[in-house]
Amino acid sequence: MKINAWNRLLEFETRDLIERYVKDKHGRKCSAKQIMEISSNFIQGREYFKNAKQAAITVKPLLQYYGVSALCRGLVLACTPYISEAALKPSHGLETIKWQESLAKRDFGGLTVAIRHGAFYELLSYTENKVYFKHNSSAISYSQCLEVPQIGTEIKLNDLLLTFPDLAGEYKTWSQNKLHYAILQTFNILNGTHEYEYGINKTCGKETIEELFPKILLGDYDLSDSGSSTIIKTKDSYLLLFAQIFTDSFNAGMGEIALTKPINQHVYLSSLAQFYVVSFFLGMLSRYFPSVWISLSRTEKGDSIFPLVVKIIDMIDDYFPELILNYLLGPYSFEKSKTEGGEPCQ
Repeated sequence: MKINAWNRLLEFETRDLIERYVKDKHGRKCSAKQIMEISSNFIQGREYFKNAKQAAITVKPLLQYYGVSALCRGLVLACTPYISEAALKPSHGLETIKWQESLAKRDFGGLTVAIRHGAFYELLSYTENKVYFKHNSSAISYSQCLEVPQIGTEIKLNDLLLTFPDLAGEYKTWSQNKLHYAILQTFNILNGTHEYEYGINKTCGKETIEELFPKILLGDYDLSDSGSSTIIKTKDSYLLLFAQIFTDSFNAGMGEIALTKPINQHVYLSSLAQFYVVSFFLGMLSRYFPSVWISLSRTEKGDSIFPLVVKIIDMIDDYFPELILNYLLGPYSFEKSKTEGGEPCQ
């Protein structure tokens, strides 16, 4: 558990500090009932994460998912004090689609969920699917407002995994395919239109560029060199997904933004939402298909995904509380205005 993030989240387990937070952020008084509802979810979230860390792998992802869900409910209640716990739907907001068929073939990547009304959709709606980034900095320095996916949108586990650059090594070991991403260095919206200019790391190979910028979607685009960057100008409204790179070789809390393909070419999720969904996948797999889940750690056929699963669990434990905190502490000084459709909020 990241100590600094959890220490700051203690503020949302105390009456006085919750009351102060709501007054400062929303300009209104918080009732004793609202304070209890907010604090209870953060307290539960902490306990679920604590117990998940100590639990065996057989039940760890389920406890972890309950922790993710509790922290998200606490976040929604803290950031929208005009709603109560009773107004939030008790359902997950995600529905499994024909998992038995995929698991019979050990097709883990084909596992699919559909967005429904419930906790996940409330998270997307009340946070406006907003994502905060650290970019060449240890502090939050950039934000985006993403379009909220529609009810009924389906998400495959494989497509979701492709939006996590930090999983590139484990993903390739499991699938024998490359997880394509490029380090973003500069980004501009040209002439106030949906024409975009990306500056990416020059070491990005041709295969990755063609995968991220498919001409079947974009048509022709301009590509040129500029110092240490490759500049790509697109003339279409298709926007790549900005994804946070969390791994920091120097352990200094520095972050980078990577470009990945949006899910199914048109679905954009914030980092909070990405972690929620991947945690749901693992939690439901361990809860409702325990024989399949336990076999992954028992050296049985079809267990090649196990190192990837362990990495995902570690990332949720390490970074999800910090993502919650980042949203609670917003908006930040660099945020001047909010735009629609995935354009930068700044």
